[in-house]
Amino acid sequence: MDDDERRHLRDLVHRAHVALSAVAERGSECPAGVDRFDWTADLLDELARVALQVGNAAAALSEGADDEVEARSRELATAIVRRRNDALIPLPTSRRRMPRAVVPTQLDARAMSRHA
Repeated sequence: MDDDERRHLRDLVHRAHVALSAVAERGSECPAGVDRFDWTADLLDELARVALQVGNAAAALSEGADDEVEARSRELATAIVRRRNDALIPLPTSRRRMPRAVVPTQLDARAMSRHA
């Protein structure tokens, strides 16, 4: 690999770093008019793929398979997908229960009469 190729690879990795930093900064800013759940799911799927690729890239750059790095990148990808799945499960709406009205067991005669 010559110097130009090394610079090109370093530039690609740096741009990936900058892109991921931008995602972290902007985070949950879903574009207007876009379904939030679909948008989130798509981005988290891509991030899971990125996690796997980071492991592959690290192994390639270190000129050999690294079981620990590959295992950790798979764990990260799995955690991201799990988070995506959790985010897509609608949470039950919390209903505040109104206190039940006290129903008298016996109504007195005045309550029964409209003219009391």
